[in-house]
Amino acid sequence: MALEDLEVNVGDTSIKGVWIAIVISFGSTIGGGIWAASQFFAQLNEQSEAVVEASAKADALVARFEDLKEQSNARLQAMEVSLSNMEQALATADVGNLQGKLTELGTNLEQIMKAQAELLDIRDRIASAEKTVGESEIRVNSKLQSLETLDDRLKRFERDMDDVWTAIDAVNPLGGS
Repeated sequence: MALEDLEVNVGDTSIKGVWIAIVISFGSTIGGGIWAASQFFAQLNEQSEAVVEASAKADALVARFEDLKEQSNARLQAMEVSLSNMEQALATADVGNLQGKLTELGTNLEQIMKAQAELLDIRDRIASAEKTVGESEIRVNSKLQSLETLDDRLKRFERDMDDVWTAIDAVNPLGGS
């Protein structure tokens, strides 16, 4: 039995097999388009959530970076005061107490070296945090730019879908507008 021979009677109207095939092909095409659009919007939603999450992380990193910066500045100021005090103590020290002062100075220098090592570590962490913040900012800007181009593509897609519907309505053999 060929497609041309197939015929369905609905009420008083007889529909040929070719028209049934055309209607089924249009229906499956429209269904596929709707499915593709829903997948597209799901991906768009995922990207939007990723941008929001990246923005929140970037804000947290900026706040942490500022805290580390303030801490390191406070430690540096404390070290400068300590060094200034040591310089004054050396200037006022007499020769008779020099041996005791040298021992004290050695101890203070060890403490300074430990503090300097901590400050260098803090400086490295600050540099790492600055790098991470910069990378996060670049990623956020990239995602925002991607969303802007995505909006243009969505408008184009919507216009194309309207054109397809207009074309389907124009060639509808069953009495479309």
